Amino acid sequence: MIRPHLESRYRRWLKALEGHRLDGFLVTHPPNLRYLFNFTGSTGLACFLGAETHLIVDSRYLEQAASETLNCQSMLAEKSLEDTLKTTLSNSSRIKGGTARIGLEAHHVSYDYILRLQSWTLPVEWVPTRDLIEEFRMIKDEEEIALLEKAFQMAQKAYQRSVKQVRAGMTEGEVAGILEFELRKAGGQGLAFETIVASGPRSSLPHGSSTAREIESDEFVLLDFGLKYQGYCSDLTRIHFLSDAQRPAIYQVVQEAQEAALSLIEPGVLSSRIDDAARGVISQHGFEDFFGHSTGHGLGLEVHELPRISSARPDEIQQGMAFTIEPGIYLPGQYGVRIEDAVVVTQNGYQLLSNRDQ
Repeated sequence: MIRPHLESRYRRWLKALEGHRLDGFLVTHPPNLRYLFNFTGSTGLACFLGAETHLIVDSRYLEQAASETLNCQSMLAEKSLEDTLKTTLSNSSRIKGGTARIGLEAHHVSYDYILRLQSWTLPVEWVPTRDLIEEFRMIKDEEEIALLEKAFQMAQKAYQRSVKQVRAGMTEGEVAGILEFELRKAGGQGLAFETIVASGPRSSLPHGSSTAREIESDEFVLLDFGLKYQGYCSDLTRIHFLSDAQRPAIYQVVQEAQEAALSLIEPGVLSSRIDDAARGVISQHGFEDFFGHSTGHGLGLEVHELPRISSARPDEIQQGMAFTIEPGIYLPGQYGVRIEDAVVVTQNGYQLLSNRDQ
């Protein structure tokens, strides 16, 4: 449980609302509800207005919300979440005192949802915002880092157990099933994302889903997997070589690219420089056209979050950020290699969350 930090997170969030000249805010995205209020349900909404936050849930989550949440008052939605929100706003003294500017998570609600809110005859100006909570989530505290470390330890333990069971003739789907079972056995409380098992020529598909294809003894298998532990996600990609498989030359190139990216990680560096370092190594070997995705992404309550380790959005690396480093080379119709590990940024560099030797 990360309760000791919830109150300080909440206070910093309220301060940010003041900075954006917002009188209130509507939180709907489940990871953000968990981050601010420790609500672990899949559906709910929290509305801050008039110095208090109401967490509105349906009957499935009322008891759960009452027992686990902080920084909010749980409220049962009698009809629907939206109807209860409308009634709550109508009864707010802040609304009765004049127009209120209430922020929205613009990239987590639909246009139709916004239109419904705007159709209410209430003195509310709905203000779209982007990444207001996510930018707080980008910097992990000590307890979050500890949970990420545990999530990676569990995932690697499951991987080591799984690959001992892999045999030629198994299908990709069977291998995925074994790995997912071991992720649960290791203590995972769910998958961080759909497990990828891509063998032989299918390994050239960066996100190829597992199929009924049988794995041959002279092939290698790309496995991309992760679990959730107390809400926090691990994400790893490993290449497993069957008994007669040969290691391709691009494997070493990808290793060198990952090492080049890791060597630059420290506070103050732009994420685009880290991406450039990995891409530069791959380009030097003539494979620049076969590495299309970014070098990494943030990890936390979601498997893809801020920061982005790419040239598309140059973020300044800060202490407490956690993200993957996962360069790859994908040769269509032949094979592909991706090696993915994760780090947390320290005061002077980084600490690996994963064990690169496993």
